[in-house]
Amino acid sequence: MRLSFFFVPMLLLQYSIASLAMTTLSNLTTDQSTLLTFKARVVDYRSVLTNNWSISYPICTWIGISCGSRHQRVTALNLSDIGLGGTIPPHLGNLTVLVSLDVSLNNFHGRLPNELGRLRRLRFISFTLNKLSGSIPTWIGILSKLQMLSLRNNSFTGPIPNSLFNLSMLEMLKAKDNILDGNIPSRI
Repeated sequence: MRLSFFFVPMLLLQYSIASLAMTTLSNLTTDQSTLLTFKARVVDYRSVLTNNWSISYPICTWIGISCGSRHQRVTALNLSDIGLGGTIPPHLGNLTVLVSLDVSLNNFHGRLPNELGRLRRLRFISFTLNKLSGSIPTWIGILSKLQMLSLRNNSFTGPIPNSLFNLSMLEMLKAKDNILDGNIPSRI
């Protein structure tokens, strides 16, 4: 009888640990799949991703990737100035614990995908010096933890959306050298 009181809690503990490990592995697999899809959909002029982002290496060692120590999920994507082009694939919206996204100094064009609005933990975004166009997306206004947003040197058009004024944590907005119009509200 005494043995079963010890055995059942130990069995439950082992099950809990195994379940947590499987969840972490599943989340990391989702991050890996997302980034491999990103790699397949962009132009890699210098073969930086081609030569490094591979299932042969742990995802947290890939160029431009930083992972959190707690869950080993991708928390930062720094692909600045590595010769990428094309449109930004919507799949990046699957990196749900991403805190920092920097794709500056590349050759991305087109509109920003709405799926990036799912990145609710983002604190830092830089799209500086690309060829992005269209209006500044209103979904940026739901990224409540955002502290720095750089849209400089692109071809964004239209007014700054009112939704950006909901970002109470925003400390820096860089939007010069675009084709923006309208007034900047005095409450900024």
